[in-house]
Amino acid sequence: MTQDCRFIRHWRGLVVLLTLLFVCTPYSHAAPPQKARSATAIPVWVLDADSFELWRDSRGQYRGFYPELLHAINSRYGYNLTLRPIDGTTFAQRFHHHDYGLYASVLQTQEHLHNNILSARLFDNSIVAASITRQAKTIRDIENTRVIFRRNDHTQELVKKAFPALKFQQLIEVDSSKEALQILRSGGADFYINEDREIGNPQFYYTISRPFNSLRITSSFGLSPELLYMRSNIDQLINEWQQSGRLKALEEQSQIEFLRSHLTISDEERSWLQENRLTIKLPKNESFAPIIWKDNQGYQGSAISMVNDLRDLLNINVDVQFVGNYMIRMQNESWPIHLADIIDVRNGAQMEGLVGPLANWYNAYYNKMGQPFIVDEEQVRHQRVGVIRGSFAAYYLRQRFGTDVTLVSRTSIDELLDAIDNNKIDFILGDLASLEQALRGSDLFRGALKVAGLTHSSYQIGTWISPDHPLYSLLAQVHLISSYRHQLAPPTSAETPFSLSKNALQVISVGLLGLLLFILSMMLMMWRHMNKNRAINRSIVEAMETINHVHDDETGCHIRRVAAYCTLLARSLKLPSKTVRAIETYASLHDIGKIAVPEHILHKQGKLTDDEFKQIQQHTVIGWRIVRGLVLGSVAENLIHYHHEKWDGSGYPEGLSGEKIPLEARIMAIADVYDALRQKRIYKPGFSHEKACEIIISSSGSHFDPTLVTLFSELQLQFRAIYDSQLD
Repeated sequence: MTQDCRFIRHWRGLVVLLTLLFVCTPYSHAAPPQKARSATAIPVWVLDADSFELWRDSRGQYRGFYPELLHAINSRYGYNLTLRPIDGTTFAQRFHHHDYGLYASVLQTQEHLHNNILSARLFDNSIVAASITRQAKTIRDIENTRVIFRRNDHTQELVKKAFPALKFQQLIEVDSSKEALQILRSGGADFYINEDREIGNPQFYYTISRPFNSLRITSSFGLSPELLYMRSNIDQLINEWQQSGRLKALEEQSQIEFLRSHLTISDEERSWLQENRLTIKLPKNESFAPIIWKDNQGYQGSAISMVNDLRDLLNINVDVQFVGNYMIRMQNESWPIHLADIIDVRNGAQMEGLVGPLANWYNAYYNKMGQPFIVDEEQVRHQRVGVIRGSFAAYYLRQRFGTDVTLVSRTSIDELLDAIDNNKIDFILGDLASLEQALRGSDLFRGALKVAGLTHSSYQIGTWISPDHPLYSLLAQVHLISSYRHQLAPPTSAETPFSLSKNALQVISVGLLGLLLFILSMMLMMWRHMNKNRAINRSIVEAMETINHVHDDETGCHIRRVAAYCTLLARSLKLPSKTVRAIETYASLHDIGKIAVPEHILHKQGKLTDDEFKQIQQHTVIGWRIVRGLVLGSVAENLIHYHHEKWDGSGYPEGLSGEKIPLEARIMAIADVYDALRQKRIYKPGFSHEKACEIIISSSGSHFDPTLVTLFSELQLQFRAIYDSQLD
C-alpha cells in the first residue's frame, strides 16, 4: 500500500511537471515584444527655437532632426512620442522638477548625470562666440566686453566654471538666438555666446570665433522617472544609428533642409535655373586666401564652400572652371560672378555688386637675405620684380609704377624662385599665403629668401556679383548662408594658408632684428599719421607679439597668460583705469628684447656660460630701446626695462630695490616667474601650481614685493585658472 501511494505521488508529480513544461515552453522561446502600443501621447519637450533641430515649414508642419528621429522611435517601438515646443525658461523648470515627458537636447553635465535619467549621446558641440565686428581668438579677447547668453542655458554656467577669472563689462540674458542676434546687429552687445549648433540662423553676416576650444558639450534625451522603461530602447536605436552613420547623416540633412527653407526663390529664378547652367571660374595657380587657396589636399576656402552649398541648397549642377591668368581674364571677359575678387574700396562703382564683408589682402615683396628691406615702396621703382603671369600683383605694379618697374612674368611660383636665385629678378611680389605655401618644407636655396616689405594700397578681397545677373538676389542669399556654414565647420588640423613654413621661421629668425626695425619704422609713421591713436598702439603690440613668437616658440601663450596675470593684479590693486589698460596692453611685450638674443643661446639645453647669461640679460635693455622711440609711455618702458629687478636689489639690469622699482615692473616680476615656473622649458620640467606658489611666497621680501605676494596668495586660484585655460 505504501509503495502504491509513493507511485501515485510520483506519477502525479510527473504529470504536473510535464504540464508546466508544455505550458511554459512556447513562451520561453518566443521573441521579446518589440513594441509597446500606447494610445496616450507622451510629450517630448523641446526648445521652440528656429533651428535645424526643429522648425515649422510654410504649412506649419514640424520639420527637422527631432521630428525625423522621433518618427523612427515611434515606428520601431510603438510609442506615441509627440513634440511639445516650449520656451527655454519653461523647459528648464519642467526638467528640474522631473515633470512627465521626454526632454530633447539636455546637456550631459555632472549635475544632470547625477540627478536625472539621460539617454545615449546625440550631439557633441563646442561653445562659440558670435560678433558683428570682433574676433575672439583667446579668452582675453572676451574680457570686459558686453556679452549675451541665452536665459537658463547651461552654456553660461559652463563658461563661468571653466574660466572663473573671466569678467564681463555687461551680461545680457535673452530668450532666443534670434533676439540675441538682433541685439548684436543693433550694437547693443559685443558677443553672443552659445553652442555652435544653436548660435542661430544666418539673418546677416557675423563672425564666429572659438575662444573656448577646451570646452566640449554633449547632449542627449532626458527622461522623467515614469519613462525609465524607454531608455534601453531609445539607446539601442541611437547607438545603431551612430555606428551606421545614419545619425550624423540625419543631422547634416536636417541642417541643409533648414537652411534651404530660408531661401526665397522667385519664379524667374526657378525658370533660369531650369534653362541654364551656372558656370563659375576660379583661379588655378593664384591664392586669394581666405576665399580660395590650394594646399596638398586640394582647393580650400569659402569659395569652395559656396560652390558646394549652391549644389546642396539649390540641387543644381555648378560648372567650376579653374583658369590661369585669372585677373586678366576676369577683367577682359567680363564675368558676371567673381567669387574671388580684389576690391578697390575707393571705387564706388566696384563696390556696387559687392556681396558680403571684405577681408584684408596682403601682397608681400620677397628678396634675398642680405638685401635691404623696403622701408618705402618707391624703392622697387626701376627694379626687376617677378610676378605670376596674369596675377593681381602684375596688375598692381602696372597701376602703381607704370613702366618704371621691369615686370618679369612666370607661370608658377617655383619658376619665380628659380629666377631670383639666378639673379634674373630683384624681388618677387605675390600674396603672402601663396609664397609661404610654396616655401613650406624647402631645404634648398629658398632658405635664403625673406619678406622684404608689403604693398600699401586700398585693396581688399571679397566676392562680387553683377547686379544685372538674373540670380543676383538668390546668389546673395546663398553667399550669406554659406558664410554661416563655412564658419561653423569644425576646424581641421590641416595647415592653414597663413601658417609659416619651418624654413620661413628659420629665415625670419636670422634677419629678425632688421625686420623688426622695418615694422617699427612703418608703425611709427602710422602712429604719427593717426595722431597716436590707441588702435595703432594695439597694431604695434600685435606685430611685435607675432615677431616675438616667431623667434621664440616658448613665448606664444606665455605672453598672453602673463598679460592676464598682470591685469588681474593691477585691477585688484585698484590702480587707475588708464594704468590698468596700459599694463594690459603692453605686458605681452616684456620679452621683446629677446629677438636680439642669438637663437643658439635662447634655446640652449645645457647650462649657460657667464658670457651667454650676460647676453640674455641684455634683452631688458634692448627691448626698452626698441619701444622707447615709439613713445608708448612709461608703463610700457618700465615693464620691459625693469621686470627682472628684485626687491632686495639683486636683480638686473640696474640693481634697483624696493619701491624704486616701478610698480608695473614689480607686478610683472610675479606674473612672469609664476608662468615660467609652471611652464615646461628646455632646461627644466614644469612645476605644479602648488610648487610655484610655494616658491613665490618663500621669495617675499627678497625677489618680490611683500605686499604683492600677499595679494598673489589671495588670487592664486585665479592664476591657476588663467594658466589652465590657456595651455600651450
